[in-house]
Amino acid sequence: MNFDFDAVIVGAGPVGSTIAFYLCSNGLNVAIFDKKKQIGYPLQCAGILSKHIFDTNELPDEVVLNVVRGAFLHTQNHILSVKKDESVAYVIDRIAYDEFLLNRAIENGAKFINQKVIEVDGENGITLLSNNQKVKSKVIIGCDGYNSLLSKSMGNSQNNFPASQMLVKIDDDSMKLFRNSGENVENYVDTYLLNDILPGFLWVIPLKDDYYRVGLFSNQDHKIQDDVLKNFLDNNFEYEIIEKYKGFIPIFDDKNKLVENRLLLIGDAASQVKPTSGGGLLIAFDACRMASKFVSEAIGNDDMGILRGYEKEFMKEYQKEFNYQFKVQKTLDLLSDEDLDYLFSKLRENDCERLISEYGDMDTQSRLVKEFIKRGLIFKIVPSFLFKKVIKIFGFR
Repeated sequence: MNFDFDAVIVGAGPVGSTIAFYLCSNGLNVAIFDKKKQIGYPLQCAGILSKHIFDTNELPDEVVLNVVRGAFLHTQNHILSVKKDESVAYVIDRIAYDEFLLNRAIENGAKFINQKVIEVDGENGITLLSNNQKVKSKVIIGCDGYNSLLSKSMGNSQNNFPASQMLVKIDDDSMKLFRNSGENVENYVDTYLLNDILPGFLWVIPLKDDYYRVGLFSNQDHKIQDDVLKNFLDNNFEYEIIEKYKGFIPIFDDKNKLVENRLLLIGDAASQVKPTSGGGLLIAFDACRMASKFVSEAIGNDDMGILRGYEKEFMKEYQKEFNYQFKVQKTLDLLSDEDLDYLFSKLRENDCERLISEYGDMDTQSRLVKEFIKRGLIFKIVPSFLFKKVIKIFGFR
C-alpha cells in the first residue's frame, strides 16, 4: 500500500504540534490537519503550567505573562495560604504558546494543512478531509480535543465538565481585601471551593497590570456558570469584564481505548486530564514523549501492534495518580459549605498550611494525600459523621 505520510495528526493545538515535532525529529514524514485559521483561539484553558513544564517541553520566555510563587485557598469563611520559596508555576499566553509549538513543528519538517477532518478509517489509515481529499498514512493520531472525532470512531465514551472563564480587570486593593492579606497580589493564584460547583472549583489567576483570568468548572451548564462567576465577582471585587470564554474539560475514563488499529489518541482526545484540577497539558506532553517512541518503532517495523505499548505505558504511569485524585474529588463532593469551612479550620489547627506548602504539587497530588494518610490527619480534618464514607472511598481497613 502506498502512503502519503508516515503519520497524520488531527489537531494543531499544543499536543498535536508537540507529537509532530517529536516524530519529525525521528525522521518521519508528518502532516498536521486543523480546521482553525487562527491556532489557539478561542482560549479554552486557564493557561497556567507548573514548574515541571521544563521536564516535558520548551517554554519560551516571551509567552510567560507571570510567575506564581503560592496560592490562597478559600472557602466561604476561611482562607489558607500556601507559599513556596521558588517559582511553582507560570501563567502563559496560550495563543502565543500554541503558535510557537506549531511553528516549531513546521520548522522541523511537519506539513500543516488547514482543512477539517470529517472521517477517519483506522483500519486502512485513511483520513477524509472537508475538501473530499483522501490522505493515506501509516498512523493517524487524534489530538482533536474533548469532542474528538477519532475517539468517537473508536467507540469511546466522552464525558466532560463545562468550563467558563472571564478576563477581568481587578484593582490591587480589592484583591488584598479578598485575601485578607497584604501579600503581593501578582505572584499568587486563588482557588475557591463552593458546594454548588463541586466537584469543580473556582480560580483567580493573575496575569499582569491588574488583569486576571477568573473561571470555574462544574457539572452546571455555561449559563449557570456565568451567573456563578458574576455573583462571585459582585460579592468580592470592583471589576471590569473584558472577555468571556467557554469550553469543556474531559473526564478521564480508564475504560476508553487509546489505540485501535492505526489510530492513537493523546491529550484531551484521550481524556488525559487531572480529575481534581482539570489540567492536562503537562500530562499530554509526557504522553507525546511516550507515543513518539511506539509510533516510530511501529512504522519502522511495519507492525501496528507495537502501538499498544503506548497505552500500557501511559496507564502504568498515570492510572494510580488519577485514582487518588478521583478519591479526593469524591471526598470533597460529600461536603457542604459548612463542612468545607470545618475542613479548612481543622487544616489550620493541625498546621496543614505548612504541610501543603511542603508536599503540595500541582501535578502529583497523591504525594500530599499519602502524607495526610500517613500522619493520620485525614481523620482529624474530615467531619466525624463522614468517616465511614471517607473510609469506603479510600479503601481503609
